[in-house]
Amino acid sequence: MNPVRKQLSDPPGAPPALRPYYSNAVRVRAGDLLFVSGQVAWDADGQVVGKGDPVRQAEQVFTNIDTILRANGAVFDDIVKVTVYVTDLTWFERLSDLRIQWFSGSPPASTIVRVSALVAPDLLIEVEVVAVL
Repeated sequence: MNPVRKQLSDPPGAPPALRPYYSNAVRVRAGDLLFVSGQVAWDADGQVVGKGDPVRQAEQVFTNIDTILRANGAVFDDIVKVTVYVTDLTWFERLSDLRIQWFSGSPPASTIVRVSALVAPDLLIEVEVVAVL
């Protein structure tokens, strides 16, 4: 991460960030941006990993994102925005524990949304990110 290009913003008067891996806002100086399409729990062969297990699926999703970031010269600290889509919020705390592992340094602006379904019935989570390179 280049701290000159990415600055967190949690200003006085704004509510506190929901979790330590969230920021209310992230300011980015102009430069290359990487928009990563929504990633789901598919492995390199297109097979669903962790059917029925939201934590295992989330691990695969973040592994897929890590692969894409590294192929483009980026790491998780370079992510400035993350949007998470889940089919069930009852496992939010378990997902939070996992996200702390991946977003330990410079947390991105973040949104989580419950949806009725994803692209395939066995998928429980989808995550898209924007990173600054």
